[in-house]
Amino acid sequence: MIDINSVLVVIEPNQLQQPALSRGIDLVNKTGAKLMVLLSVYHPSYDMTTMMSSSEREEFRAEYISDQYQALSELIETYDLPSQTVTAINWHKRVYDSIVETAKDEQADIIIKSTKHHDVVTSLVFTPLDWHLMRKSPIPVLLVKHNEWPSYDDILTAVNTGDEDKSHTDLNEKLTTTAEDFAKLFSSNLYLVNAYPHIPLPLAKSSPAFTFNSLNVAIRNHHKQAMNNFGLRHRIQHANLYVKEGLPEQVIPNVASNINADLLIIGSGSTGSLNGFTLGNTAEHIMNNIKCDVLTIKPDGFVSPKH
Repeated sequence: MIDINSVLVVIEPNQLQQPALSRGIDLVNKTGAKLMVLLSVYHPSYDMTTMMSSSEREEFRAEYISDQYQALSELIETYDLPSQTVTAINWHKRVYDSIVETAKDEQADIIIKSTKHHDVVTSLVFTPLDWHLMRKSPIPVLLVKHNEWPSYDDILTAVNTGDEDKSHTDLNEKLTTTAEDFAKLFSSNLYLVNAYPHIPLPLAKSSPAFTFNSLNVAIRNHHKQAMNNFGLRHRIQHANLYVKEGLPEQVIPNVASNINADLLIIGSGSTGSLNGFTLGNTAEHIMNNIKCDVLTIKPDGFVSPKH
């Protein structure tokens, strides 16, 4: 479940259109949350210690921030901002750390940032900053496209209902209750998808009591029954439950495309070591083929990795 009381919107520098700000305003209007607009800036000239004295560097930084603040003020004047909107400019060499630290300090419940859309391949193009945020932020991150604000008619959530590991079952609950909250806000249709792997041939051969086909049917039935039970408990229509054999990076984008999903909600990390991260392998492959907005959620107990 996500209780939205504070929304942090990340401004894209040097861009007239700010889709993240439009999404943030709409979300604030629906929830009554407070809005903070953040621009994080840095200029490499500040590191030229051999070219400028300490006082000259500080003067340069102050002038640069002043110019950026003026530009930010002119930009946000074109939007119908909620009352008591807070604006801030942070000077930080690592933009993603600046965003995460500000979100923690302001007790933000969600970070919203726009991402690029590649017209040729009709998919999203995530920047290094996007990936850093998705990897490091313990706070949910909503990455939005450069187009009109979608109504979020159809929301797809990726779950792993065939695995009884507690970390997976807990994350399933967190993802689904978050999806339910968004579905209530936007009067959305809610869908769930679970991808399960192909059976390795050596495993089939090592099970003399089963033929390959019977083993395949047994595994498929296991995943379908687990999804049906999960969907029933959350009162999600049976027709909105998808259980597909295959790799998640293939199954999830295909289902999202077939139902014309406006939003994909996905888990983006683990509580274990950095090597245990979902993001960086499977989740990255999934999102490379996604055309809709993406909301990434961390499991409870997630600790942001160090630099």
